[in-house]
Amino acid sequence: MLLGSSACAARYQLRDAELKEARDQQSLGRLRVYPSNRTVSVYDEEADKSVTVSSEIRQRTSRVRRKRILKLSTEGAIVGEDQLNGAPLLWVTFDGQCMEPACAYGFVRTEDGRYRLVHVPERVGFAPPKVHRGIAVKRRRMTRGNLRALAEANAVYRVLRRSGPKTVFLEVKKDIRKRTRGSSEREPGVGRTP
Repeated sequence: MLLGSSACAARYQLRDAELKEARDQQSLGRLRVYPSNRTVSVYDEEADKSVTVSSEIRQRTSRVRRKRILKLSTEGAIVGEDQLNGAPLLWVTFDGQCMEPACAYGFVRTEDGRYRLVHVPERVGFAPPKVHRGIAVKRRRMTRGNLRALAEANAVYRVLRRSGPKTVFLEVKKDIRKRTRGSSEREPGVGRTP
């Protein structure tokens, strides 16, 4: 009974129309966006090396590896807007402590109208992140590049597959209800005429 009464919002890709509606209502900061796929950013600290020379040379390295995981259910907020090579760029934070573009993810609008991942924030003291789509394995590692044509203005994070490049883009939840109130009346008819 509860499942039938609760409404569930469907997910749609973020388009300029939704952004315009949020701007018109002055609620761009309250709009919640979600990644289209699970995304894992891997940060490696610079390795500490130790070398011991005796009858043999022993090299030991140790490093710290940190991961940032964005799940499909991770809510994000738009904290800034910018331009990147003439295309709109949205700065989205998925962390409540970060409210500025310096620590946010960047999503740029591509030619098909989707806002795709173009920038992942860096961590101080760590190497630039390795970004993975889904899980952190070599086959799923994303690299920066053009989607379809070399003439595209911006290089986005993508994984190349036979079926085409796979990316991460922004989605929004929409609860669309279309109600129609109807009424009916019977026609009385013209009746019999003499």
